[in-house]
Amino acid sequence: MPKAKRKPKKKAASSSSDGGESINAGVANLSLSPLNDVSPLLLSSAAPKDKTLSFTIPYIGPISLVQQHQSVVHGRGLVVTRDVSAGECLFVIPAVAAAPIDEVYYRFLDEDEEDYDDIDDDIETSNNDASVVKKDGPHLESIAEDMLIEQIQSLVDILDDKESACAKEDISRAHSLLNAFVSQMSSDEVPSAATNEDLMKTLLLSNANTDMDKTVLDRETMLNIIRRNAFGPDFHNYDTVATCWNTTPDGKKYNRLLGVYPLSAMINHSCSPNAVRVFGRIPNSSSCHPSGSEICDKIQGREVMLVHANKAIAKGTEITWSYIPPSNPLNERREALSKYGFTCNCLRCVQEEKALTASPLTTLGDHLPGNEASMRDMIQTIEQNLSCNEIRVSYASLYLEYFNTALAQSDIDKINDILKLATRLHFSFVACNNACTEHLSILHMCYDLAGVLHTHSLQHKSEGAMTQVRFWTEQLKKTVMTRYGNLGENLENVRALMKHSKLVLRRKDGWYSVNDKFI
Repeated sequence: MPKAKRKPKKKAASSSSDGGESINAGVANLSLSPLNDVSPLLLSSAAPKDKTLSFTIPYIGPISLVQQHQSVVHGRGLVVTRDVSAGECLFVIPAVAAAPIDEVYYRFLDEDEEDYDDIDDDIETSNNDASVVKKDGPHLESIAEDMLIEQIQSLVDILDDKESACAKEDISRAHSLLNAFVSQMSSDEVPSAATNEDLMKTLLLSNANTDMDKTVLDRETMLNIIRRNAFGPDFHNYDTVATCWNTTPDGKKYNRLLGVYPLSAMINHSCSPNAVRVFGRIPNSSSCHPSGSEICDKIQGREVMLVHANKAIAKGTEITWSYIPPSNPLNERREALSKYGFTCNCLRCVQEEKALTASPLTTLGDHLPGNEASMRDMIQTIEQNLSCNEIRVSYASLYLEYFNTALAQSDIDKINDILKLATRLHFSFVACNNACTEHLSILHMCYDLAGVLHTHSLQHKSEGAMTQVRFWTEQLKKTVMTRYGNLGENLENVRALMKHSKLVLRRKDGWYSVNDKFI
């Protein structure tokens, strides 16, 4: 399967000042009640079997969609319609289409090489010169993309089959899903006179317009839309998942791989975002979609996206999140964003560019040194030339590598020094990338280090360490409440939600397990 060229991602909403009610007037199946307990979506294995959602999905909070508006970065986007507090839920939506994880798993393991003879990058020659597929990350990504394309094509087939025996509900729902999928295309590709309200309804699957031009949905167009707008693995990249599936007898520990969320695709990028997303799953005991179409419900699957504000957002401000890892230096971030066709000029990038002008930090280079002393020297250079919090976040990978190396030795004085340095890094993340996974990893480390110091203080009958334990417990709860809503009120929920953040960090090639390292 030839790879389609990845095009730059462009984004897109209606104005209202009432916190969400008037923009959603006439939009079916929306819950506007306050969002309460989301644990059934995030902790389905741990949640009581009789626990049900206290709201319906989709849940749409105080957001509005605007097009060609001065308040957004790239033509169209989402804004908040009232002042929003950190941790407030902005929306919870189901996928329009999701690659079925079990089917992807079995296809990945059972794929024959002749099915992918035209993927030159994924072919290697064995000792007997027989062509075999490299079952790696790119191959897995291709399978997930193929399955999404098959899902979208099945919707097209429902509408194209004049003799179709499909129920009216199936045809109506297929129209709604396809309309939302196509709406992710930029306005210059598919000109539209849709109002903000109409586009919002389309993105929320409440527009079954039958005038959509299905001829635009050839395979290449579908693939381009998926690659520009779909959301892939969250904590692990495709290579990590492929390795797990290749080496583990039953590697089906992942709940999702790839899903299409048209409303979320309207959110533009910022290196200092004000929103954070997480993925959940609708419990089997809950009604997944109220459409009445079993065919389309299967295409949508049961995965959902939950989006919370990670800082206070003023009314009328655009909602943004980061398309890339936040803990990379400016030049690496801009290189990573180049595939989207724009140069980021967010406040963080502007401040960082100004701070780096004629600064010793420009000579640090992009690669981490290999020993503790050289890493400590580099961090000292950063701390001495720090002019804004963002700089520290940009070198977070260096800090984390240093922490892991230094903590291999159980020196109580060193633990004290590391905790002080990590505290600064924590507050830097609060300032510009609050509640991201890297931030949670740092908080987890600080909480554990405070516990080590407390144990040491008990053994040596010194005082004060318990205050640190309480402080980091509250910091953990506060950050988890920002990322996951009120689940942070319960420390056991915090521990359950954070079990992954001690095991994964993000590097240039994606997420990886840190195994025996401290973080």
